[in-house]
Amino acid sequence: MTHLWGVIFHSIRGALPLYSLYGVVGLVVLSLCATGLEAAQDERAIRLIAVADRQTAQDILQQLQRGASFSALAHAKSTGSESSQGGYGGIVRLHEVQPALRAALLQLQEGQVSDVLEFRDQFVIVKVISPKIEQHLDAAARAEQEGSLPQAIQEVQAALRLEADNVEAYIKLGLLQQSAKQFDEAIRTLEKARQYAPQEAQMVLLVASAYTHAAVEGKQAAQAEKALQAFQRVLQLDARYAPSVHFGMGRVYLLALQQPETALGHLEKAAEVPTSVAEVHRLLIQAYYDTRRYEQAWQSLRRAQDLGFDFPELLAALQKVKQSSQR
Repeated sequence: MTHLWGVIFHSIRGALPLYSLYGVVGLVVLSLCATGLEAAQDERAIRLIAVADRQTAQDILQQLQRGASFSALAHAKSTGSESSQGGYGGIVRLHEVQPALRAALLQLQEGQVSDVLEFRDQFVIVKVISPKIEQHLDAAARAEQEGSLPQAIQEVQAALRLEADNVEAYIKLGLLQQSAKQFDEAIRTLEKARQYAPQEAQMVLLVASAYTHAAVEGKQAAQAEKALQAFQRVLQLDARYAPSVHFGMGRVYLLALQQPETALGHLEKAAEVPTSVAEVHRLLIQAYYDTRRYEQAWQSLRRAQDLGFDFPELLAALQKVKQSSQR
């Protein structure tokens, strides 16, 4: 699997695509058969959850009725290709879909969820959403590309006002707030997303990253312990994230808590996995330097240089130590 170095050190840009026109929709779309419906009345933006048996579908429906996030359950449970987009199935036209689906969609208002529907060998739950959600998210993406973080944040917040359980939007908002140095807001946003997916290791890793940014960049030492607790929780949920976790914990201990000796053990474990992320190498060299393990620092610096990384400040510091020792 790919270790989520970028979750710890970089904002995720485009890592969670939010729209697709394929997958289960293909099971229910028929050949064109024009009707007299007006275009606006004829179209519905939908999310889908598709599973192989009715009992699983009924269990999911009960969770939804108890307030679970549709997009989170779609991501975790759906067998359709829409699962990676939180179940988003695009915009369908009523005159193009099977009668059973058309009847269900006609009864649903935006935000409402259907009963379990059977199509061939799959059982499907459909949610009607506002088409403006994707418009706001597209506008947010454009604003972010243009460097207008405040506008991007406003657009995602507008999308969330239309769909309050949209986990992907919460993640996007949290990352935007993090990029804008709004660390407290980012933490609250990502903790909200975590409530919908408490057992998802990747979600908890995002929360740990938010606390780390607050502790390191925001100089909020009180958040360092919360970051460490969140990283430990990630390991409990999925040990495959160990390299990312050790990198994050090493960063907290070294930069936020000023404990290079403790940081060193974590950063060495993180570096055991080949990585092209410069920050892993930089922090490991820094930890060796801070603990006066200069030979190991030189060795790590040379390995980093072989990978194409250049750390002039660390090189200058090590050369100064070397010159002092030769006097």
